[in-house]
Amino acid sequence: MARAETYDQAAITAGISEVLNSLGGITRFVSPGEKILLKPNMLEGLPPDKAVTTHPEVVRALIREVKKAGGVPVVGDSPGHGATRKVAAKCGILAVCEQEEVPLLDFDAVTEVAVPQGVTVKKLVLAKSVFEVDKIISVAKMKTHSFTTITGAVKNTFGCIVGADKAQFHLRMKKRNDFAGMLVDLVRLVNPALFIVDGVVGMEGYGPRNGQPKPVGLLLGGTNGFAVDLAMAMVMGFEAEKMPVAIHALKLGLVPPLAELELIGSGRDIRSQFLPPRNMESLEGRLPAWLVNIGQYQLTARPEIDDTCVGCGRCAEHCPPQAMTIVDGKMRIDYDTCIRCYCCQELCPENAVQLKSGLVLKAAKQLLR
Repeated sequence: MARAETYDQAAITAGISEVLNSLGGITRFVSPGEKILLKPNMLEGLPPDKAVTTHPEVVRALIREVKKAGGVPVVGDSPGHGATRKVAAKCGILAVCEQEEVPLLDFDAVTEVAVPQGVTVKKLVLAKSVFEVDKIISVAKMKTHSFTTITGAVKNTFGCIVGADKAQFHLRMKKRNDFAGMLVDLVRLVNPALFIVDGVVGMEGYGPRNGQPKPVGLLLGGTNGFAVDLAMAMVMGFEAEKMPVAIHALKLGLVPPLAELELIGSGRDIRSQFLPPRNMESLEGRLPAWLVNIGQYQLTARPEIDDTCVGCGRCAEHCPPQAMTIVDGKMRIDYDTCIRCYCCQELCPENAVQLKSGLVLKAAKQLLR
């Protein structure tokens, strides 16, 4: 954990170097001639100062570290919205790739693979490029997330699932617990050699797209993505071991308890307090499963479209159950079809989707306080 107050190239270079040296140096992870995939968070084509994507200077520093070790770096991701090259151009990562003479992979071809250790899923269709490299380095962004509470080292691997294929998992796994289980299976399969999180400026509130930038001044790294996310959640001010992914990882023995983690580096004492994702709270794990199933629509926040909607159609395009249509220039939601996956809220460019708790959910929350 290294302090890095700004995205000045020298500050990021020093911070990444400190993180890597604390883990044994870049040569622990990269051997001469190895092809190394750097997998940043490129959710959407927005400028770096919006804190939606991994900052390009963090990607640049890691590219140079891989080259220093004799490795052959490539960069790749499958954005949540938009073509990879266009998204990378807007978030500054394409320019870094061109300046450093590193290929940018499109993640267009896919392959179906078995998940032998899978607990939630037994097969996945992933970008073929993921299996055409020697090692992967996950280069995530520190953010809140309306469905998984936080998104960091582990959730970043979801970008290995290509384009519209991501929607099927929201359709199949309506509960955060199930979705988190899939992420655990995914990261164990992809198995990055190293996890880096850009927390110089994170995102709080309505993440992962529509929140507010949150200066933290921290770069995190480790070989265990679950441990990195535990530390990240603690820094953000959340109950780290109660995060959906952490619950699964702890149960399976994939990560030690937070109290047993060794935090080292100049940033180990940095703490912050992030605004939680608005209206993301559900009652999973707090009421009997049968009652939650019966009252699914009363016991989860529902997405509602406000007057800032411009009828762009993006939410309808990405809605897994196709529950959204444009009527008179405004988006409308079929609540009988809606599965409460919150993809619409995550991707709305106008922040026009608000998550509203109904009377039953509000009353239940009061009783459980």
